[in-house]
Amino acid sequence: GQWQRRRRRPPPPPTTLMADIDLKALAAEREARLRNSAPRQAPTSANVPARARPAPAPARGPSTASALAKCHRSVRMAHSIGLALVAGALLLLVLMGWSTAIALVGIAGVGLARGGGTLLHSVLPEMLREGGVPTDAEIAASPKGIFGLAGLRQPGPALAEEWDVALENLAFACTYGKRNCLTNDMYSGELSLGKICSLVYGKLSQGVVRCA
Repeated sequence: GQWQRRRRRPPPPPTTLMADIDLKALAAEREARLRNSAPRQAPTSANVPARARPAPAPARGPSTASALAKCHRSVRMAHSIGLALVAGALLLLVLMGWSTAIALVGIAGVGLARGGGTLLHSVLPEMLREGGVPTDAEIAASPKGIFGLAGLRQPGPALAEEWDVALENLAFACTYGKRNCLTNDMYSGELSLGKICSLVYGKLSQGVVRCA
């Protein structure tokens, strides 16, 4: 009976295995504490993946004027007056039907825009002139805009360019080509037909016919 009681007793736990488990648990706990207490390094461009880096903003250079806007003032004036003649002739042809006289007005507008800068310079008032008479080389080298084949192939951009030049010419004419009481307000911000008309009407309603 005593031998059976001794046999039924459970064997003592292996101290070596328990010690290994305790040591492993302590080591894991220590490593976890070290990871949590270590200061986090801020991400830099060197360790950030290339895909995660934001793309640099494109450099914005100064806005450049169009080729037509860089031409001689009288050439630009010829374009604007020619555009007004052609637009008026087309409108009259639509409203009144075919008329040879109206068609000739439109043709004259095309001719003025394409090569009438020298002629227009001679008839413009002195205050609307800039520089000397445009040379034949300047006339030949000037872009034709909507009045050329390139402009007719892309009428949208060509008309937009002509419109911008026409607005600038109108502002130039309304300020008499010099600095006066309208110049600062006229050229601050973008030009528009409504802005030009509003400024001119405001001065006329105040009884100001010619700005000093």
